[in-house]
Amino acid sequence: MSEPVKTELKNRGQRNRSWAEAVNDSLESEVTIFQSSPSNDSGNLDDEVYKKKLSPFRYYLRKKGLALVKEEQGVLENIQKKFRNPFLDFYFAWSANLASHTFYVLILPLPFWLGLPMITRDLVQVLGLGIYFSGCLKDYMCLPRPRSPPLYRITMSSYTTKEYGFPSSHSANATAATLVFLWRLIENKESFSSSMFVALFIFSCIYYFSLILGRVYCGMHGFLDLASGATIGLILFLLRFLLGDYLDNLMLYSFNDSWKGLIVRPLIEITFYVLLIHWHVEPVDDCPCFDDSVAFIGVLIGLDISQGALIAHLGAETKAYSMDLLKVPLDFGAVGIPYLMLRIIIGMLLVVAWKAAAKPAVFTILPPIYKFVGWYIPRKSYEPTALSRKTTKQIRSQSLSNIEKDKIMTEIDGIIHGFRYNVNQEEADPNSSSSQENESDKTGPVGGVFRPRYDVEIVGRLIIYAGISSVAIGGYMYAINFLGKLFNGIV
Repeated sequence: MSEPVKTELKNRGQRNRSWAEAVNDSLESEVTIFQSSPSNDSGNLDDEVYKKKLSPFRYYLRKKGLALVKEEQGVLENIQKKFRNPFLDFYFAWSANLASHTFYVLILPLPFWLGLPMITRDLVQVLGLGIYFSGCLKDYMCLPRPRSPPLYRITMSSYTTKEYGFPSSHSANATAATLVFLWRLIENKESFSSSMFVALFIFSCIYYFSLILGRVYCGMHGFLDLASGATIGLILFLLRFLLGDYLDNLMLYSFNDSWKGLIVRPLIEITFYVLLIHWHVEPVDDCPCFDDSVAFIGVLIGLDISQGALIAHLGAETKAYSMDLLKVPLDFGAVGIPYLMLRIIIGMLLVVAWKAAAKPAVFTILPPIYKFVGWYIPRKSYEPTALSRKTTKQIRSQSLSNIEKDKIMTEIDGIIHGFRYNVNQEEADPNSSSSQENESDKTGPVGGVFRPRYDVEIVGRLIIYAGISSVAIGGYMYAINFLGKLFNGIV
């Protein structure tokens, strides 16, 4: 074949590849396929390290669990070898976002904004506590994810790969969310046509099994991880299903006619949630589960305080306290999709405005207070602000940077930016030249987890995320009522 023909074929291939990349970019996702190094993953330090730092009982449990994790390795490797293909790589990596912390932060306010406050409360309760308890158990057991290599990691969030493997928080989230959805769907069966009911039921099953099977396919979890995560999700759903009404009455409706309900009850709730943070297990590795737990405990605090305050205020005249007071009037048949989109945009603008204002304000106010009072939170991987030689300005700058780069922020960036394969299956082969040329191809992307952190970030993160749920509930309700009066019922 002549050189001009070879050149033309090469150029044509490059044009085709560019076109494919452009199509992928339009999908607004980012999939990374890589083989890590065990030394980069949490849970893979020398056994003597865990024996020294864990209590005898924790070490015993970890040793038993680690044997099961190793036993699954061959089966997981065979599954990837047999079933991997480009379409499933994309499908399972992208669908994993539907049980990520970011997805739930974005989606949880929607039912409330559209007049379904109980759905939002159900989901926040089971998912917030699910993230907390799965994170605690991860840090307690210190069990690694399935080894890579030989497995490939297929993910849109390099941050997630830095967590321990047992239990799977994706499995816990998916189980709890799916069961809540099916519970409310069956409860309101008469509101749907038979075909719509069946379609929603099938959709929920596809959602669930895509997430569960995807964690194995993507090399992120083994069967032990999935079973334990699903158990956590099931237990939290059953608690919500059986005790939800009782707990809601206790936390939202009781003592609303006296100072006990207005002052003492919120203080007790905040104290309980802060104690959960205090009791969160310390890991051996620098695992980011604690940050996620703090964020969602903050969301729970904001939800309970804002909903309790609104119910007490709106029911003050009639003394009829119930979740119905939080239903924002909505007649979909009369207003249509543009009106719904307007409501969602208003809610999102409120949350974005809060985050933009709260982050710099919180980390401007808190560090000087810590320095002045001399108070610090003794926690591994967090430097005491009160004892630090850094100036409050330097601490503020570093803390703001850390909050911007935390899991939820980085996952949002991953969803917004264009889809691409950083490493395809052939290039990811550890024996290939590209893998040997660049060490980062072997170790995978840097998640930005292990940065210098200060204990002021714990309280700061708690305040910011409590504010997000408070603004999404209380701020949204007052904004809709105000704008509705201002524009004569249009909003």
